[in-house]
Amino acid sequence: MDSAEDPTAISHVQEAVLYVADLDRSAAFYTAVLGLPQTYAIDEARFMQTGTDSTLILFRVQEIEARDSPIPSHGATGPAHVCFGVAPEAMDAWRARLGEHGVAIEHEHDWPLGTHSIYFRDPDGHSVELMDNTHYRKVWARLRER
Repeated sequence: MDSAEDPTAISHVQEAVLYVADLDRSAAFYTAVLGLPQTYAIDEARFMQTGTDSTLILFRVQEIEARDSPIPSHGATGPAHVCFGVAPEAMDAWRARLGEHGVAIEHEHDWPLGTHSIYFRDPDGHSVELMDNTHYRKVWARLRER
């Protein structure tokens, strides 16, 4: 489903990994709240499709210590931040969708470029940001230039 059909569609995210305590609970959150389909599952991870060429991997935090998984830890531990690009005209629909799921908005930010972000937490305390995708593309373009 593309953003023309669903005003709350995720339009872009770079590949990201989040370490979670309960894979099923976290996968259910990202499916129900953000509408991300689970495309693949292994014992220690769930793969959530966020776009044509982008994936959010939910990785069981217990595997970091055991290292019984082929998935690298990327040196990350503890709560993290993940940012999803969304259509700027969809911000009101996202506020409503988060409210319908009982997800508290922790912060909203207006960027100097005239764009906007909404921040909230997932069940593991990770910071989740929905960023106006026009700003999102500019941020990633600047990072690639460095």
